[in-house]
Amino acid sequence: MKNAIKSGVAIVLLTGSFLQAAQANDLSLGLTASWSSKLYQQVNENKNNLLFPNVDYEADRFWFHGLSAGYDLLHTPSDRIAVLAYYLPLSFRAGDSHSWQMRQLKDRRSTLMTGLSYSHQSDDLGKLETALSTDALGTSNGLHWSSTWSYPLQSGAFSIEPALGVNWNDRKFNRYYFGISSGESARSGLKEYSPGDSWTPFAELSLNYNLTANWDVYGGARYTFLPDEVKHSPMIAEDSLVTFWGGFSYSF
Repeated sequence: MKNAIKSGVAIVLLTGSFLQAAQANDLSLGLTASWSSKLYQQVNENKNNLLFPNVDYEADRFWFHGLSAGYDLLHTPSDRIAVLAYYLPLSFRAGDSHSWQMRQLKDRRSTLMTGLSYSHQSDDLGKLETALSTDALGTSNGLHWSSTWSYPLQSGAFSIEPALGVNWNDRKFNRYYFGISSGESARSGLKEYSPGDSWTPFAELSLNYNLTANWDVYGGARYTFLPDEVKHSPMIAEDSLVTFWGGFSYSF
């Protein structure tokens, strides 16, 4: 299954699956599009659309999948430990909001995350992936931990992979992306808000179809349950998120 696209789409949802198995020296190129429901107040949903080239490449211990790259410290048929880096596109531009109050807030910028990841795959029990990462650019100085269990199923050219997972963000991460400082509160009239750390559960379904020996089409959906620390922020529009994605790739 071409799961590499999840490492780009999923992290928009405060999460991600960053360990994606590929054959050594394998290369595929494609294009992925995603749509996500509204996160921030009074911001058009089309601001949540994402379109990016999908590169899936692996050679020896180095790999590049979607919006993430890494180097394997350990790689066996069942287990994998890696140093990784990935782009976190989560952001807020005050000027994109239709609300005068929201336009008084500071922008929240996307960043580069780096850390360690581990995966274990079993024919009977499915696949477990976990990654702990930190903000490498000092944007939020926050920590993010993602864990996902999935069970790949395949029938001929068609494959499906249901997954359940949970993400943890520390208070620095949450205060940067969802908090409101005293100065912002004074300017905007919004209530000052300083969240703590949070746990964010989600459910996901990924699909893949081999059109030919080289061409694949894929898609998927994720439902994310926003925790109290996030949804109680005056910045946040809903108590959950829905994301859909799809695309195609060519394997060389």
